[in-house]
Amino acid sequence: MPAGEPGRSGRREEVKAGHLGAWCSGQTSGRAALWMPRDAGRHCSLYLQHSSWLEKWPKVKEDGPNIYFGAGSRAPQRSPLMRNSSENMSEQLSWDSPAGTQVVTGCGQESLCNASPRSRSCFLPAAQPPAPAMGSLGALLFLLGSLGALADVCEIPHVDSQLVERMGQHLLPWMNQISQEQLNPSIYVGLRLSSVQAGDMEAFYLHSLKLKYQQNILGCTSSDDCKTKPPMGQLALYMLALRANCEFARGHKGDRLVSQLKRFLEDEKKAIGHNHKDYPYVSYYQYGLSILALCVHQKRVHDSVVKKLLYAVEHDQHFYQGTLSVDTEAMAGLAFACLERSNLNPNLRNRITLAIRTAIGKILKTQTSEGHFGHVYSSPLALQFLMTSPMRDMELGTACLKAGAALLAILKDRGFQNVLMISTLLPVLNHKSYVDLISPDCQAPRVVLEPAMEIPSQTQSSDVIRVTLKVPSVLPPYRHVIFVPAGSSLEDVLKKAQELWGFTYGTKATLSGPYLTSVMGKEAGEREFWQLLRAPDTRLLQGIAEYTPKDGETIELRLVSW
Repeated sequence: MPAGEPGRSGRREEVKAGHLGAWCSGQTSGRAALWMPRDAGRHCSLYLQHSSWLEKWPKVKEDGPNIYFGAGSRAPQRSPLMRNSSENMSEQLSWDSPAGTQVVTGCGQESLCNASPRSRSCFLPAAQPPAPAMGSLGALLFLLGSLGALADVCEIPHVDSQLVERMGQHLLPWMNQISQEQLNPSIYVGLRLSSVQAGDMEAFYLHSLKLKYQQNILGCTSSDDCKTKPPMGQLALYMLALRANCEFARGHKGDRLVSQLKRFLEDEKKAIGHNHKDYPYVSYYQYGLSILALCVHQKRVHDSVVKKLLYAVEHDQHFYQGTLSVDTEAMAGLAFACLERSNLNPNLRNRITLAIRTAIGKILKTQTSEGHFGHVYSSPLALQFLMTSPMRDMELGTACLKAGAALLAILKDRGFQNVLMISTLLPVLNHKSYVDLISPDCQAPRVVLEPAMEIPSQTQSSDVIRVTLKVPSVLPPYRHVIFVPAGSSLEDVLKKAQELWGFTYGTKATLSGPYLTSVMGKEAGEREFWQLLRAPDTRLLQGIAEYTPKDGETIELRLVSW
């Protein structure tokens, strides 16, 4: 009986097995059917050809891209592939669901690895109920599911739901901050793509975002009215927020938003130039983000705009001082993945597909010994992109497992505080990416977050640390020793230096926190920025509000060009 047809009892249940997209449909009559994509069928033959299962599970028919297999109630003999499995494996693999369907969700690490000599890594499943002996459908689904042990797709290990809720709780206080400077579309997007929700606060937060971006920004009619217009990257994030609520940019305000983003891309395209020797006015990151935002709204951009981003990936223009900007490459990859799925630029389809593979290869090469892609703050976006890949590759699957494990270790140590980082990570923990905003599931059940219990503050430490602050990029060079309480942020160090030692600095508010714009009266130029380093030459990955210097450290503020 082909999958999708109800059984005699009228009850039907579908479950996903393994990582091949195999589905089963079982009935209480004891008969079942299985279908899987044609490509998966060819892949499975590596395992089925050595068993007697094909005789017991004859192919019923082929229908377009699907192959159907029929099954009776008699169980086939155990495959030689399973003879080295543990005796209790059947109890770990399947059980009877209320509808009578035998369901396979995974197995213990040792059993899954023993199931096939080809296995190199294992997925750890969630807790499972006890089960009766494995029947015919459960046994075949296990055989197919065991292919998932090859880890040839990008997935991360199982994440404890309490860890996810704790991450979401970090965002709740930010949802009460609705001033123009503090509103952050990425918070809303991160929550909507996660397995947790903020209840009624989400609707109010989206309403506040609309007031800011539609009335205050899109309502401006002259350059004087638009002085406070945010960067195009923020408008692109706002468009992602609309799609996260299953809304399209429509009507007069929606059209103006789309027009502004398209105009921004055209200006950036001109800045890059015909020969690609120059760079965007802003960044390739915002360039890719804007293409992605328009794509999820099914808004096509001209091929010439996409070609600039393709060229940048093809010719390694996302490198800075010999190091790949993983965030920029991943954002370009997400834009390409959306364009490929939506087929908005069909003339570039082959080139887009090749660019996706190129970006994947470059990101995989950046993985550190700890497991991060580039560094810990770029790993979430990299994983979002890698998870969109339909490629089946052992290196890809293993790299994602390693990166996921590294992030989970930091999660358990409560190591993430940056709101933008958390917003990017939450979708990954729910196996989602920004590309899922093409067709978001706004009815998916999500756990309502409760505010975290406040821990009584401990008596503040009286320890004082010594931090040396130096700025060699100004004349005369600045260097002073600053004493601050232990646990102070780098921003606290700068404030203390400003109070006591004639130090001056300026910042601007960004979605990632305060951004250093000037030091000792020297402003960063158009293609310059103030780099934060720990002596002798270690770049800081956190901002001034997040980094906590240790006693005896020397912090350097260096003006660099890009």
